[in-house]
Amino acid sequence: MRLFDAHVHLDFYANAPQVAAQAQEFGLSFLACTVTPAGYLCAAQELADAPGVHLAAGAHPWWIADGRIAEKDVDTLVSILPELRFVGEVGLDFSPAHVGEGTQRAQVSAFERIMRICAETSDPSCPKIVSIHSVRSTDVVLDVLERTGAVRSCRCIFHWFSGRPEELWRAARMGCHFSFGEHSLATRRGREYVREVPSELLLTETDLPAGEKVLGSAEEISSSLERAIAKASEVRGEDVAALAATNAAALLA
Repeated sequence: MRLFDAHVHLDFYANAPQVAAQAQEFGLSFLACTVTPAGYLCAAQELADAPGVHLAAGAHPWWIADGRIAEKDVDTLVSILPELRFVGEVGLDFSPAHVGEGTQRAQVSAFERIMRICAETSDPSCPKIVSIHSVRSTDVVLDVLERTGAVRSCRCIFHWFSGRPEELWRAARMGCHFSFGEHSLATRRGREYVREVPSELLLTETDLPAGEKVLGSAEEISSSLERAIAKASEVRGEDVAALAATNAAALLA
């Protein structure tokens, strides 16, 4: 593994099996996040034999907030979680576009159920890996991770972290990882956080593609990761390529 994408929506590509097959040419491995339980079950069939693809089952807070994920869908996810190692994209989003009457409560309820099962069924010798969305909600996310025990039994990754500095340090003290891509590194806050995150907690991501059912390539993902690594290396003054690869290998071990 030369490059690891800690957050990509591989199933959003119309040619996902082809992208996965191309990945070996680039030494590329993925944490492939899904946004709904149904999406995970479909992708699990489509990408069943794809090398280097670590497929995660998710329930994205946007889909919970707007009703595309109902309680029965959360039930489906909870029922399959004991058998899975990879979980994501899950989390909370309290930005105005995704918080309405009852939606914040629904997000927290679903996220807490998911993380409680993750905590209870994570194998200490091979812990569950969870990719987490946290927009304007990091303190609540961390409270849930502590309350359920998931922060101790799982390996939690904050995807595209955008919380407050004190929240970043709280998460870091709890041992959470952080995945950054070229989009987060295009912001001043993103660059500040990449500079400050403890080296052993830093990972790279793309969050590609930009939409659903688009054609893509492993080269596109690889190029995005390399741009992120170049910028992060410049910001930190060290070789982030080697650092991120070492961290990814340790995470997946």
